[in-house]
Amino acid sequence: MNATPDSQCACPECTCSVDVQNPIKRNGKLWCSDACADLHPNGTPCPDNNCHCEQSTQVTGRTISDSQLDEAVEETFPASDPISP
Repeated sequence: MNATPDSQCACPECTCSVDVQNPIKRNGKLWCSDACADLHPNGTPCPDNNCHCEQSTQVTGRTISDSQLDEAVEETFPASDPISP
């Protein structure tokens, strides 16, 4: 189903609309799913069976998703050791 421009998923070639009551927000953009927001790591498909945007947006060689990276950064920073002069 095609959506209005303000509720369209930010994933290129995605035809899904964003659930306005439970949107996925990343970097100021709205996404229909974590798969789209993470740019389909390892070819993770769009949850909509009629949409195959993962075929046109797959990032080659990517082994970690943005959400996993964000979580890792939150767990490791701020560093407890001060920087030596």
